[in-house]
Amino acid sequence: STSPSPEEGAEPTSTSESSPTPSQPAWQAIYSPQHNAYYFYNAETQETTWTNPLEPAASTSQEPSDIPSTTPSASTSSYNAREAAALAAGIDPSLAHLDPSLAYAGIPGASTAPNGQPLFTAKFNARTGAFTANNARDPTHLSEYERAKRMSEFYFDVNQWEQDLATRQEEDKDEAGKKRKRPTKKDLERFKEQKRLKKIAKTAWLR
Repeated sequence: STSPSPEEGAEPTSTSESSPTPSQPAWQAIYSPQHNAYYFYNAETQETTWTNPLEPAASTSQEPSDIPSTTPSASTSSYNAREAAALAAGIDPSLAHLDPSLAYAGIPGASTAPNGQPLFTAKFNARTGAFTANNARDPTHLSEYERAKRMSEFYFDVNQWEQDLATRQEEDKDEAGKKRKRPTKKDLERFKEQKRLKKIAKTAWLR
């Protein structure tokens, strides 16, 4: 009758040993496309931070809650610019991330239309219809010119040859422009006189 007591006493120890795992904060890594970086969200405490709180280098558990203020300057400026654009449009700044027209308002280099709407470019596969990366090869990669260029680059400096060819063509155009200079009235009179003298010289033996 006393034997079950150790087992019962052992069970609480096992639960006490496994209890620290569920008590750990439920941190989740979430990707932010606006900032092109991951931030970490705690589902229990509702905390967010840009620093990974699960890294072994973190000395204390309180550091992640103090670090959120130290965000990257570029992401902070873009976030502030997006909030300012939302206020100007009469939208709640906390909901600015839901508006596609404001999502890229603070990103430097983002192209926009005259009306302020963002412009997007995309590539897709003509056969499958799937979108491809912007740096992916386009159909011109398989053209006859590109294939010949890649084969020639193995033996020659094709880029330098193209530059030299373009330079020579420009020089030829300049020389042709100089040669095609319109003759003046004096030149026309001189040409007529030369033509008349040449004609006389041809028929001089008849006289």
